[in-house]
Amino acid sequence: MVNFERNDYLDSYWSELWENCLKQAEPFDPLSVAEITLIAPLPEQTGVLIFTDTRIYHSEESGLAVLQRYSFAHCFHHYKLICGCLKALACFGSYKFPWVCPYFALFPLENTQRTIWINPLKISKLRCERGCYYAEMLTGPRLALPILRRSLITRAELTCYILALIRRDFFRFAKKTNTPLAYLELPDTCFARLLSKRPRLAQFTHQIGEFTRHYNKVYFLHHYEKLEADPDTIDWTAW
Repeated sequence: MVNFERNDYLDSYWSELWENCLKQAEPFDPLSVAEITLIAPLPEQTGVLIFTDTRIYHSEESGLAVLQRYSFAHCFHHYKLICGCLKALACFGSYKFPWVCPYFALFPLENTQRTIWINPLKISKLRCERGCYYAEMLTGPRLALPILRRSLITRAELTCYILALIRRDFFRFAKKTNTPLAYLELPDTCFARLLSKRPRLAQFTHQIGEFTRHYNKVYFLHHYEKLEADPDTIDWTAW
């Protein structure tokens, strides 16, 4: 059995591990970043660390602001509009929505202003020590979790379903099967095997194109309201 050392995990308090990660971090440039593993707020100070498979980045902004910059740079869906779309679909709850693009997804562990954003397919396994839960990642740091195992699994399952839903709209002509799991490249990990058995990932409960239709409607109404109020304030470069 591997010995458990709490200082080997990023937690809500400052530690030598946080300091070492910050020393390795490069300034965040959204165009230089591919898939994100984890975004973690720095304890006791502003800013976040952004972990990828190969590098660590630092930003003075919040995790949500980082994701908004990232979406804009790569022309991905706008997070606020994704939230509006998922509310319209009426089966994803009313808050703590994931950030999603066609290539990967991240979900918030707490509120979206100052929280950890985690890629569910980058979680290797969970462990419990003295009633607290910890995540080991495929790449990146180990992480202390501020929520219970059941809540984390439910949010990871929901996030993977939404990712599969978006991918089906984008890539449906390249797939011959029509289940959420067909649109997810699950790694060979304990956590991924657990996700593969979750009921929501067994079949789609939405029609093909339903997400895209709702997103386009929310997108149009969002910009139409701005146009009606004051068209000169619209950032047309985002269209």
